[in-house]
Amino acid sequence: MKNYYHTAINYLSIFLLITIFLQIILGAWVRLTGSGMSCPDWPLCYGMFFPTYTKISAIEGINYTYFQVFLEWIHRANAAFIVGPLALIIFFMINFRKDTSKDLKKLSIYLFILLSIQGLLGGLTVIKSNIPWSVAIHLSCAFLLFFVVLNMCLELINKKELVFKISPITRTFILLSGLFTIITASAGAFTSKYGASLACANWPNCNDNFFPDFSDMFESIHFFHRTLVAILLFFLLIFFIKILFSYKKLPRNLKYIFFGIPTVVFFQIAVGASLIYLKIPIWLGIFHQATGLLLFSLISIMFFYTKTK
Repeated sequence: MKNYYHTAINYLSIFLLITIFLQIILGAWVRLTGSGMSCPDWPLCYGMFFPTYTKISAIEGINYTYFQVFLEWIHRANAAFIVGPLALIIFFMINFRKDTSKDLKKLSIYLFILLSIQGLLGGLTVIKSNIPWSVAIHLSCAFLLFFVVLNMCLELINKKELVFKISPITRTFILLSGLFTIITASAGAFTSKYGASLACANWPNCNDNFFPDFSDMFESIHFFHRTLVAILLFFLLIFFIKILFSYKKLPRNLKYIFFGIPTVVFFQIAVGASLIYLKIPIWLGIFHQATGLLLFSLISIMFFYTKTK
């Protein structure tokens, strides 16, 4: 691709990545404020393109504040007017030119497919009244969409000097760490939407014992989320130890990413425990989602720049 064309796609991809990050954070904000059904129809909101305060106030029987309605509308608007159109523009720009790399074209196709699925899941989530499993799947797809766009950005930057050779088993553990980050985040959304966030009121114990009362569905769901976190930590520990043996050979920029992972993990665990003791304050729940996405970003970058021997 010519340099100016390449640069344009690069900047657009970075902007798209930021908007997807914001979309995921907005989704957490909507979920934590219980605003998911504040617009009960889709794609409009109470049959309106834009729900003004005056029009919403005139409707009887609404059990949501205008802030909740507007928050859900912003969440939808960002997806419909920024993320969606921008992703389509990038898709056509990449596939318009014959000299685009095959890897970039393949990523753009994944982008188009995931964008379509995410749009359908958004509608399904509203139609199904925000039931926990639909919210969890919706978040999983958002993480995958973020992953594809992040890979597009890295492909466009094209820093081949950062590529680092590792064993297949080590790269497998990096992949498993990324997958379990998605699964754990989605399980957290499921736990929150199910109303089980405080079913285990202590940490690391679940109430009076380490293990929950498995006859209690709420405690079991909460504990399942904690179990997934423990599995994720195991995968992270294995790949961290394996790469640590080759630390001196790591490119300098990758060293920052490498040590950024345990740093974010430490904060994520601290935030997770604080959420329990502080009774899930909204701002901390949003921060928890953001740090989880940051961890996923760092793992994804490590996966991109590590290749098997």
